[in-house]
Amino acid sequence: MSPESFQAILAWVAANPGWMGAAIFVSSLAEALTIVGVIIPGAIIMFSLGALIGLGQLEFWPAYAWAAAGAVVGDALSFWLGRAFHQHLRQLWPFSRHPNMLLRGEAFFQRHGGKSILLARFFGPVRGTLPTVAGMLDMPWGRFLVVNVVSALLWAPAYLIPGMVFGASLELASQVAWRLVVLILLVVMLLWGTVWLVRVLVLLLQPRLNGWLQTFAAWSHGRPLIGPISASLLDPAQGELRGLAILAVLLLGIIVLLSLIMNAAGQNLPTALDQSLYRFLQDLRTPWADNMMVFIAELGSPPVKLSLTIAVFVWLYWRRFYSAARHWLGALGFGLATNTLFTWLFKVPPPSKIYPGIFNYSFPSNHATLTTILFGFLSVLVARETPLTWRWIPYLTAALIILPTTLSKLYLGAFWLTDALAGLSLGLIWVALLSLAYNRHPAPRLDSRGLLVVSLVALVASDLAYTGLHHQDLLQRYKVNPTLQVMSWNQWWQGGWQHLPTQRLDFRHRRQQGLVLQWAGPRAELELRLGDAGWREAPALTLQNALMWLSPQARLADLPVLPQVHDGGHEDLTLAHPGETPDTRWVLRFWDIGVRLTDDNNPRLWLGDLDKAPLWLGSLSLQGQVRRMNFFTLAVELPYTELPSELLAPALQGLRSRVVTLPAEAGTITLIAQ
Repeated sequence: MSPESFQAILAWVAANPGWMGAAIFVSSLAEALTIVGVIIPGAIIMFSLGALIGLGQLEFWPAYAWAAAGAVVGDALSFWLGRAFHQHLRQLWPFSRHPNMLLRGEAFFQRHGGKSILLARFFGPVRGTLPTVAGMLDMPWGRFLVVNVVSALLWAPAYLIPGMVFGASLELASQVAWRLVVLILLVVMLLWGTVWLVRVLVLLLQPRLNGWLQTFAAWSHGRPLIGPISASLLDPAQGELRGLAILAVLLLGIIVLLSLIMNAAGQNLPTALDQSLYRFLQDLRTPWADNMMVFIAELGSPPVKLSLTIAVFVWLYWRRFYSAARHWLGALGFGLATNTLFTWLFKVPPPSKIYPGIFNYSFPSNHATLTTILFGFLSVLVARETPLTWRWIPYLTAALIILPTTLSKLYLGAFWLTDALAGLSLGLIWVALLSLAYNRHPAPRLDSRGLLVVSLVALVASDLAYTGLHHQDLLQRYKVNPTLQVMSWNQWWQGGWQHLPTQRLDFRHRRQQGLVLQWAGPRAELELRLGDAGWREAPALTLQNALMWLSPQARLADLPVLPQVHDGGHEDLTLAHPGETPDTRWVLRFWDIGVRLTDDNNPRLWLGDLDKAPLWLGSLSLQGQVRRMNFFTLAVELPYTELPSELLAPALQGLRSRVVTLPAEAGTITLIAQ
């Protein structure tokens, strides 16, 4: 979604509060209705409404009232349905085809009584049927209404407030860069989609998998090639080693054959899609996101994976879970062998040269393959000892590690999308085969809690230690280095300034804020002159002053000045000056864009020490203070028509300056130099 589309949606919401109130009421009512509520994504809708409140487009109390009212009416209608039809509901669709929907609600109601109405608001499996079950079991109307109203009053803010925090975060992110907003939305959608997909797949496969396997085993019995492999994997009386070894060799052979076919057909990597996604993700690069992505990516780094592998194997062997230990080593051994073979065979270069030698080749992604195998099979070990109802949680945990680490490596340019998909697919196939063999053969029950503790301690400790020691080196490894541009002073002064950015470049090189100053000179003189004119170093973002956003009484001078992004980098210098009123301030930002000016009389003079002749591009903004719902105090950009001359005039004394006009009356730029 483009910034313009996003802002257009926000403007429509703000201009139509009546329609939004009706939409909130209908959404909450539908979410509370029997059966309908299972289809309506109530949590997503309420979270989105909370985000609109945090963005200042909706008022909290009206939205809260409409949401709570809709929830009360929806549950009341569901309760009336149960009172009106009683046991006849069991003969109506969909309860006639899915009797467990009512049976599960009855069991929950019998266990918790009247307070089950309140608990069901937050408990997904019985959310859609519990009020109907309460009516069917003749709960008194008066008692139901009391619990219904109380639960609705608690439910609405429980979903709105997290959305409000998210919305406020988006507004702050938009002040830094729209590319940061896009990245946040992309990550949230990825995580939400992962949760939904894993739950759907587990609910779909869990009750059917044993039946499918038994049917396949019966079909394959007696067949010359498939029969022995199937029996080895699925028959508890036979060892699984033979079947796994044959399948591993077949899997390797199939992939080698596919590679030969691709090469013969001229399907070389990277593809056009690979390159498009790479450029898209590079457009999202910001220093803040780089820091976070490096930390996430290193959850799958070789030292972290090695530490986790050793810790889990030692614990399994020490506790005498020998079968699990053998499968654990088999999982990782296959991953290492296959990736080494394919990397040597295909020799596909990654987007950027990060690692030396053979490790610099990226197909299939060694990171994606081994991370999938490692965390995927670890989730299999834990899930085997987990009750059936909660078995999706270990799989979801593994997915929430595998996918973000893979996305982070794509963002950092470590490999292509095709490399990632190939690595994920190879890892998932091997984990699926291993889990079939492990779960179909007898093995002593694992201490899943002990395994979780050992895994978590090893993972967190090794990741913190590795990134703590090497974080700056890792940032430098993945950094996009700008090219240095040299220009003579006279060339710049006479017209070269027109070839430099005149607006801050953001997502997809969209032009955001005007760069109204071009200042040639060393940083020390720049800071000294502006300091004498009353400009002071702006309060940078720290944990202490970030907490001021949560104080309704905070002063603007105490709020941090967020950095802004131009062409992927934060500004190098940020200064602030008090405005005409206590609730306003001027903010001046300068970027060193990698342009160096030479002296026309002695071209080599400044080239000897590049720091003495940088060209700085500067933006100017007026900030004001706004309070949202008495929860947040934010500094926002305000429009202004003209900068008061006294703010910069003292700093320009003794310097050469001229105001130049941009083409098509797009504004002016002030050139400043010695």
